[in-house]
Amino acid sequence: MIAAKQRQVPGLWGRLKKAGRYVFNRAHGYDAAINTRRRGRRPDTYVRPEWEELNQSDRARVVATLLSFRRNNPLVQSICRLRETDVVGAGIIAQAHSGDEELDAKLEDLWKHFSRAPEVTETMTMREVQQQLASMTLTFGDGGLLLTRTGKIQMVEGDRIGSEENFFNRPGSAQDDPNLIEGVEVNRVGRPVAYHIGTRRDGMLQDVKRIQARNFIFHRKRIRPAQVRGVPELAPVLNDLQDLDELDSIEILSSKVAASLSAVIKREGAMDFELAERANDDADERLQSFEPGQFQYLEPGEDVSVISAGGRPNTDIIDYCIYRLRKVGSALGIPVEWILQTIGETSFSASQGMVLLYQQTCEAEQRNLFPVLSRLWRWKVTNWIATGMIDPPSGTDPFNVSWQPPSFRWINRVAQVKADAAYLTMGAISLDDVCATFGNDVGSTLDRKARNIVLAKRIAAENDIADWRELFNPLTTFANVNLTDLIEMDKG
Repeated sequence: MIAAKQRQVPGLWGRLKKAGRYVFNRAHGYDAAINTRRRGRRPDTYVRPEWEELNQSDRARVVATLLSFRRNNPLVQSICRLRETDVVGAGIIAQAHSGDEELDAKLEDLWKHFSRAPEVTETMTMREVQQQLASMTLTFGDGGLLLTRTGKIQMVEGDRIGSEENFFNRPGSAQDDPNLIEGVEVNRVGRPVAYHIGTRRDGMLQDVKRIQARNFIFHRKRIRPAQVRGVPELAPVLNDLQDLDELDSIEILSSKVAASLSAVIKREGAMDFELAERANDDADERLQSFEPGQFQYLEPGEDVSVISAGGRPNTDIIDYCIYRLRKVGSALGIPVEWILQTIGETSFSASQGMVLLYQQTCEAEQRNLFPVLSRLWRWKVTNWIATGMIDPPSGTDPFNVSWQPPSFRWINRVAQVKADAAYLTMGAISLDDVCATFGNDVGSTLDRKARNIVLAKRIAAENDIADWRELFNPLTTFANVNLTDLIEMDKG
């Protein structure tokens, strides 16, 4: 019979260790709150608002860096171009829904006239204003439209909003006002009542003026409900972009070294040679370069060693850079294939999946612009009513407007046309949706089509063509009909 093993009772130190593990493991309900040696120190537990995490000085530094990247970094150029061209396209079109067709036509005509040169400098169209608004949040984080007394708007970039700065690039004393947060004046509940907007001179914000909130349309993206200022969208990936830029520079340098012959001369007793060289006025006797097809004789005690590139450039760096670019694209909702323009290198089904994924990003960005455009519409309609340009009938709402963004085209255009035709027949989409894809509205499209028909009829009559429809080279059509019905039609 085997005796049972006696259970060992832990000592005092063992009980303390066990109790410590229990206490400290139970201290945090989430592993994310635990600091370990492998994960390093996590941020402190003091939760600060965003205007403390990114104050005015830090904001200016981040914006200046991003603007430099916008000028010189092709990746940032590509990201900004995609935001402007794919979100705005040919322009986001206004569609009035006042309840009166004549009033709608008048409002849309006035808006088109205003859209030709809506900005105070008269150098941008409404489409260009929309593009600037779409890409402004990438580098500046926020900005807006200043509503002037002339009836035109003035674009204000986010770096112009803030307190006046001194020569040390620090905000002035106005920043001590608790109701003034990074140039935005708020009331007790956090509602903006005024914006402090200045002019940049020599890198400093000067001539700051207080603009009431009703005269300024502020545009930004929130990441927190109580957020006052916007954070540049490229700020979280700024280090990744800089790392990629530095890696690119290093690999280019290594490629140049690998493509050239570099050598060093080693000497015995280098000090003696250096003293002799300084005493010798004829510097041409010293070997300083190699020429093709020539033989050079070294001095006694000298030896030539060729500098090797050591396997550079790194052939695996491309995959690593694409991985880093995927991180950048995931933060912005842009597939890396769009940033690098390599969408055609994948399969057709994979390309369609990327298009649908990117389409969601573009549609979300378009919806972000609708509130800004709607407030701008309301301001212009108010001015038109005040000046007597329109007289809304009773029971109409001239401020009711919808915005038609450009649709996103498929890769297979034939399939897209068939799908649009089917959806139009079903009533799932309207002719407005189809026309907006090409940057037009229904009125101009139908008017152009009517003029084409009139022209076709005139040319057909001049050339003795029986049917003007033949000028359009119609496709052969087929119809399924019952033979009995066809015979009855023929008898009739």
